Amino acid sequence: MENPRSVPRKTILLAAGPHVEDRLRRVLAMHELVMERTLSQAVSLLDRQQFGMVIVDVHFDESKMFDLLHHIRINRRDAAVPIVCVLGARGTLPMSKVVVEGMNYAVKAMTANAFLDFAKMPDDEAGNARLRKIIDYLILIDGELHQGLDPE
Repeated sequence: MENPRSVPRKTILLAAGPHVEDRLRRVLAMHELVMERTLSQAVSLLDRQQFGMVIVDVHFDESKMFDLLHHIRINRRDAAVPIVCVLGARGTLPMSKVVVEGMNYAVKAMTANAFLDFAKMPDDEAGNARLRKIIDYLILIDGELHQGLDPE
């Protein structure tokens, strides 16, 4: 049975290239997506504004995804923000399952909430519905985890 509660609209920082941005703008149209293409821009924005979620691509700013994860998790104000890491475009070179699984473990070790491989979610109605459902779930569960907590 589906959860009848609606997903709250969130402002999401998207740290990715255009290939990921185009798809996520379509899939997450109900949310406000704020796009940044470089680590310095993303860090500067995080220092000025709070976000309901951060989505970062593995290939963000020449593979600086882990640098952004580290910055978010050491910043006390942003330490609890949900982070979703995505593996978007793979280009023409195949990527082994071992490499992808290693990225999955690494992002979770750095306390990201999810690692999503777009190769497992085709850019079609079913794949995008699955992607939206995962993001919505993380938004809802984050709200439940923080409900009733006193702000510091």
